[in-house]
Amino acid sequence: GCVGAMTIAYSHGLDMCKLSGSVFPSAMKPALASAIVTLMLNLLLYLDIVPSLTELSKEGMVFEDSAAWTGFSSLVGFLVVFRTSQAYTRFWDGCTACHMMRAEWFDACSSLCAFCKHSKSGEEAVLTFQNTLVRLFSMLHALAL
Repeated sequence: GCVGAMTIAYSHGLDMCKLSGSVFPSAMKPALASAIVTLMLNLLLYLDIVPSLTELSKEGMVFEDSAAWTGFSSLVGFLVVFRTSQAYTRFWDGCTACHMMRAEWFDACSSLCAFCKHSKSGEEAVLTFQNTLVRLFSMLHALAL
């Protein structure tokens, strides 16, 4: 009947290779640019056009200065921890807001069902309305997730 016409047909092919609706084409742009730069640098190092790091690490260079590396790694570590903490906080704020919205929708649906108790319509019409109402609020919550 009607249920078969409403189901979603999924293809079981290689969905990663499709261009529309996939994240891979947009992620390939920076990844390909980075791969090309890496390839060019390796080629320049292989042909001895660019000096290697061992040739640049002479006395007094920044490559042997441990204070520079310590400061840099401390800064990167702080930034990673700070960004992770911010992301974690935002995630839980979103979860809390979603649960609060679910509670508000539950209250609204309960109130509407309670108002039906004093309806002048027939019992079957009231039950049909309440069932439809609960299903619509359930779909609203599922859509919000």
